[in-house]
Amino acid sequence: MSMISNLMDGVVFVDGDGNVALLNTAAEALLGVKSFMVVGRPLTELSDQGDLLDGVLHDIQGLSDERPSMNRVIEVLHTEQDLLYVRARCARITDCQGKSSGVYCTLQDVTADYKTDQLKNQYLSIVAHELRTPLTGIKTFSTMLVKQALGPLSEQQMRVMESIREQSLRLEHQIDKLINLGHLESEDRYGQDLERFEIHELVTTSLAAFPAVAAEHGIQFHVELSEQDGLIEGDRADLRRAIQAIVENAIKFTPEGGKVEVRVTDVDADHVRFSIRDTGSGIDPRYQRRIFEKFFQVEDPLTRHHGGAGLGLFFARGIIEAHGSELTVESELGKGAHFCFVLPIADRTTNETRAVDATPVETA
Repeated sequence: MSMISNLMDGVVFVDGDGNVALLNTAAEALLGVKSFMVVGRPLTELSDQGDLLDGVLHDIQGLSDERPSMNRVIEVLHTEQDLLYVRARCARITDCQGKSSGVYCTLQDVTADYKTDQLKNQYLSIVAHELRTPLTGIKTFSTMLVKQALGPLSEQQMRVMESIREQSLRLEHQIDKLINLGHLESEDRYGQDLERFEIHELVTTSLAAFPAVAAEHGIQFHVELSEQDGLIEGDRADLRRAIQAIVENAIKFTPEGGKVEVRVTDVDADHVRFSIRDTGSGIDPRYQRRIFEKFFQVEDPLTRHHGGAGLGLFFARGIIEAHGSELTVESELGKGAHFCFVLPIADRTTNETRAVDATPVETA
């Protein structure tokens, strides 16, 4: 008890009957209550006592056999310290017989880290907007010159202007990622525009540009869809962005002569699996969790051979988790990588759709 009382993080334990059994000193300071006033009382009686206490109560009530733990950051208006950001982790505790004996919660003050991250995102967003203004002029005038709207160009001049236009579009793509970073920082910002749409339509529109990109790099690109189509409910634009980010990553790290495969198969009557497999360089086991971190690059930033801001897989994971799934990766060095996630089917379409092979591109 002495150790728990002196922990830097707050600790709250609620017994199997829903009564507060333990509250250490750090938890008292964060929750704004004293242990002698709440221990032995039902946690539900303490509602409306503050944002953090209400948030903890909400998380505890949301725990179930399917979801035995919860982890999120709660914004708290503190009476003495202004706004606080507290990471609340709640998990069910079981006894030796496997029966639930209560809920254990830890409360960690992450205000400093949260504000630092917030400032960094704001700075990146400002820089990105400032870069976009001159880039718009470069892209507009290069497009006009390529279309010879300002007069004819020689073959050599045309190649130079095409290169300028291509690089400006590439830069615009990276700037858009930085601008979106501030808006897509948390899972709550994903999946806002929910609608029902066909799985096959989502895949074919998401992958429309990749056969040509793969062919340009000498890579085989193969798409295989399940025979029966269905409807999924989600944010169409976000899911398209997630699929494109994973496939773009697969093509980027697959050498000439390699292969990228995209498969959509039925898990059962209610779920469909999206699988993206490549024959690229693979991912070191030490980095297989870190590749989903913001800005993380496996290669040394000063010597790496592949471009990118390190945001694609970060966005993809957040989008897929917001749709109630998990993005997993299996990989060995030199043997490529396999990314996979499963989505629930909202409804099966009435018309059966045959397997589709989206124009596989063979290398010479």
